[in-house]
Amino acid sequence: MIDRLKAVGINLVLVPPILLALVALARALPGWWVAPAGAAFALVVFLFSFLAPVLLAPLFNRFMPLDQEPLRTELHTLARSAGVPIEAVLIEDTSRRTRKANAYVTGLGRTRRLVVSDTLLADASPTEIHVVIAHELGHRRMHHVLLGTLLSLAGVIVTTIALWALLGTEVADPHRLPLLLLIPLGLTLATAPAANALSRRWEQKADRFALELTGDRAAYEQTFRRLAASNLTDLDPPKLVYLLLFTHPTPPQRLAAATAE
Repeated sequence: MIDRLKAVGINLVLVPPILLALVALARALPGWWVAPAGAAFALVVFLFSFLAPVLLAPLFNRFMPLDQEPLRTELHTLARSAGVPIEAVLIEDTSRRTRKANAYVTGLGRTRRLVVSDTLLADASPTEIHVVIAHELGHRRMHHVLLGTLLSLAGVIVTTIALWALLGTEVADPHRLPLLLLIPLGLTLATAPAANALSRRWEQKADRFALELTGDRAAYEQTFRRLAASNLTDLDPPKLVYLLLFTHPTPPQRLAAATAE
């Protein structure tokens, strides 16, 4: 509940000023507000790709450097083998709210970081941790965070154009606020299946990268069995639910990909 209240607070701080700026821009430039608005929204998304890991993430979790040896040295060696050396691995206090295990890459440039949940470190073996980290290194090696940011930039520009096409100068009317919020939501829902399909494809590529980097098929299979159990993953979701909501392949699909090698 506290996390949800924090999220609402962040939205209340960020969204109203953006909407007020859009209305003011539409009033000042009724004929062509779409160009500066699209550029401004894209700039905001780009900046938050850098700033979110250091400004927003600490509002929800605490992070500390991984200093456990020999694991720390092993992960740095693994990163060098992957061709993507890392400056630091951070531990996230995931256990404060869940028993799920996770790791992820986030940020761009100097704010780029590799984050590992404390639940993963507590429950998984070193070889299983290597597989998970190799998977995340695969995302970084294939620039998935950067590509995702570029897609977000394109998405916000397309959304701004859609608002301009559907509402035009009516964007300057505060009474159109419900439509102003509904149209981006509708576009997000409409494009979700394609976005999730792309995400699943990236996950499969990162899985393959992890398997090739570690060369340990048994550890790979055990890792995804453990993650499926600890994360209570749906092993066989309804097809429509899978297409609309799942950003990752199911564990059976991931294991089948390993045995197909």
